[in-house]
Amino acid sequence: MSSQGPRSFKSSRAFLVRSADSGETDRRLSFFTESEGLVHMTAKAALRSRKRFGGSLQKYFLLDVSWTETPGRNAILDSVSLLASYWEIVADWERVRHADYLLELAATMFPQPGPKPKAFRILLAEMKSLAGGEPPPAGARKAEAAFLSVGGWGPDLGECRGCGRPSGTLGKGGASAVRFSLADGRFSCGSCTGAGGISMSLGAVRTWKALQSSSPSLLRRLRIPDRILEELQQVIPRYLELHLGKSFRSLGGIEKG
Repeated sequence: MSSQGPRSFKSSRAFLVRSADSGETDRRLSFFTESEGLVHMTAKAALRSRKRFGGSLQKYFLLDVSWTETPGRNAILDSVSLLASYWEIVADWERVRHADYLLELAATMFPQPGPKPKAFRILLAEMKSLAGGEPPPAGARKAEAAFLSVGGWGPDLGECRGCGRPSGTLGKGGASAVRFSLADGRFSCGSCTGAGGISMSLGAVRTWKALQSSSPSLLRRLRIPDRILEELQQVIPRYLELHLGKSFRSLGGIEKG
């Protein structure tokens, strides 16, 4: 009897994250799946016969993927079929860069095996939005904030870290800005502000807080004003990279706005 253990057969909705040739005929693939998170697979003979998987092994496609897992060995891709195409993304280089960033972000933030339905729904919603013409920076900030919340890294934007005043009550005394600490993910109101931190308007704080709901329907409906988007673009990517401890190649590191 084989010591490798029994094989298991799995399937899931998925997006292709990475692809590379392996030997003369195979391809190494990484998928972000709804049911199993990040899964690395080998597509046998994918280079020898284009009919084997058709033209479905592409980024920006929502796929239905089936594979076989054997303990101690790389998973083997059995079949793949196209569920939806967001190929409109390739018409614009900025959309391509940001779509690749979303794929890299999902794979980096949720690499552990196991179901990832919330993260997958966010990724799917933002791919749809990018293909539908949403400004790429807005989609990136929405995904970052929602992924941070789902992963448990989201900042505490509910109250001032100094006096404890709820963010919803700030601004009534005339103050319109706070200072946000990247290190601890908290903000200080005008009455408590000391040195350090990044200045943020209350509108930017409240928008970020709303994005943390991680609801795909809310993310789709929410329109971020340009002024608020510029602020969030200076803060959210820096906060994310600091707490994850890495830069993201797809956008060449932190966006500068």
